[in-house]
Amino acid sequence: MRHKIYSIAFLFILSACLLPISAQNAEAIPVSIHMEPEKVSLGGLALVTIETKAGIKDLALRFLGREIPYRHDLNTKSYSALLGIGLDCRPGTHILTVRWRGPDSPGLYPYRVTVMARRFPEERLTVPEGMVTFTPEVLRRVLEDQRAINRTCDRLTRRFYWKRPFIWPIHSKIVSPFGVRRILNGRPRSPHSGVDLRAPQGTPVLASNYGRVALVRDCYLCGKTIILDHGGGLYTLYVHLMSSRVREGQRVRRGEVIGLSGATGRATGPHLHWGVSLFGERLDPVRLMALLGRNSSHHASGR
Repeated sequence: MRHKIYSIAFLFILSACLLPISAQNAEAIPVSIHMEPEKVSLGGLALVTIETKAGIKDLALRFLGREIPYRHDLNTKSYSALLGIGLDCRPGTHILTVRWRGPDSPGLYPYRVTVMARRFPEERLTVPEGMVTFTPEVLRRVLEDQRAINRTCDRLTRRFYWKRPFIWPIHSKIVSPFGVRRILNGRPRSPHSGVDLRAPQGTPVLASNYGRVALVRDCYLCGKTIILDHGGGLYTLYVHLMSSRVREGQRVRRGEVIGLSGATGRATGPHLHWGVSLFGERLDPVRLMALLGRNSSHHASGR
């Protein structure tokens, strides 16, 4: 009987902790949290803004099992952070844990984040068999390329380079969206990890935001590839380029030409594959632009 009473008491305390801020005593909580959008779907991003009362310091954020870096706006005295929802995330409610030190005692607030399911289209293609199966030598190179790209996107740069707004690297039509389930010669492949933008050979490709060149590599599948580090775990990827105009370690400005579009690697024709990675999770560039970009309706509609 005593164990049952303890269990009921624990559940009561836990449910009280998970109530939205508006349902608790607002004066007792020295932080205010706002998330845009209020709900986020697979492949999406959300911008979390945290306002604190006087004396609050040493914030720490955790979401989906990892520490989330944040930036401090000295003008508004608020904090902001990006959350990314990978395709493998389980739809439902997940907790963003916000910890702090205050003038009285440390505090913790569990903020509910609603993750929604999302359906993606399928694309069936018939291609030469050599584009689907690899010799051992080719497979080794493909895996080396994947490891190099993953290592790059997994690194966390504490400094934030990016500023609003993000821009499209090419002002063009999306010919293949994010998340498409590609089936090549009847065999399922990984979901499309970015968007393909129509781009004739040699079209200038722009840096979507301020950042540092994290990787320039000629990959077997991706061809000439550039990865930009925008800070705080956020990267953008530019794939199948004809040529690069930057070098690793170089700082770039938003709108700067970093390369020319092409059809290198295993591309069926000239185009730009543009990808977004946050904490190593590939996310939908359209969702990034809807949240932090400008003029995104043209691309999202495909007009």
